[in-house]
Amino acid sequence: MKFSASIHDLAAALGRVSGAIPPRSPMPVLENVLLRLEGSALSLTATDMDITITTTLQVKGERNGSILVPAKRLTDTVRALSEGELEFEADPDSWRVSITTSSGQFKLSGLSPDEYPKLINYEGAISMTLPMEKFSTMVERTMFACSSDEFRPAMTGVLFQFRPNEIRSVATDGFRLVRVIDHEAKADVSEDLDIIVQPKGLHLATKAFDADEITLSASQTHVRFEDGTTTITARLIDEKYPNYETVIPQANDKRMIVRRDDILNTVKRVSLYSNAQTRQVRMKMVENQVQVAAQDTDTGGEAKESITCDYGDDEMEIGFNAHFVREALDRIDTNEVSFDFSTPLRPSLIAPYGAKNGQDVLMLLMPIRLNN
Repeated sequence: MKFSASIHDLAAALGRVSGAIPPRSPMPVLENVLLRLEGSALSLTATDMDITITTTLQVKGERNGSILVPAKRLTDTVRALSEGELEFEADPDSWRVSITTSSGQFKLSGLSPDEYPKLINYEGAISMTLPMEKFSTMVERTMFACSSDEFRPAMTGVLFQFRPNEIRSVATDGFRLVRVIDHEAKADVSEDLDIIVQPKGLHLATKAFDADEITLSASQTHVRFEDGTTTITARLIDEKYPNYETVIPQANDKRMIVRRDDILNTVKRVSLYSNAQTRQVRMKMVENQVQVAAQDTDTGGEAKESITCDYGDDEMEIGFNAHFVREALDRIDTNEVSFDFSTPLRPSLIAPYGAKNGQDVLMLLMPIRLNN
């Protein structure tokens, strides 16, 4: 195996696949990247057995072949080189690798590609093309609300629901819930399909692609993302997602409309004085005004601010985890947001107010019981 390649392009390709390489694994072979050269096409593959990433790079090929190379050593070496080209040569008998540049040479030991685990034979049941920006937005608006509780594996992922006229993404950790409905993305499905995607696969998919569009396909066991150069295949979470629709309140009849930046910045400042354990902030709504307050009896700190809003219902006070409020507001891109309340002990709904750009976003937040 022998080829010449741009140092910059090879470093970028290694960066795209490196997210699938486990730092430590009971299978040491997974700490290698599989290089395969056919003509002028060099493919790089990495996997942790749950997620597999393959990317293709155009090089000056001289001798076809394949080899496993220690991923960290190779990546660190290429990233440390100066701009220009390198020559990569692998001996198929000893599996020794030589990397030659204009100023030096580096040698390392590889492995036979036969030692690499067999990759899945993937066949997608559905397929669709999505604008990369739209897909990234759906992921970014939901993934933060996934649970980290390993005893509830379904809730550690993002639920994608493919329907003939829309795509939904949902995440919840039991304290908050996010649902995004995209009415412009059309799924090529003859019947409804629900899949649960692990956050790591989604995170890698939003970082690895440079194209304006990606192809998303799914089977009953895996999901795949492609942009023509890079392919990410992720094993799905094989669990049943809870019926989230039953917890979304339908009778929240008290609405507050407020400028997003005003409420977000106020919560950021006031929460500096909240209790480190509960992170509780109080919101007290009166006519066209909301007061945000926090107190920490352990340190004696307290803070309060008032901002104008559009509110005309009965006076009401409710408590929230400030961190959860900030994370929700950070993912809303409209100038104004709406808060829909029922009682101080029932879930509240946060949503963008105004133009929705083809996506309906709903964020449910459980309140914290106030200590008077």
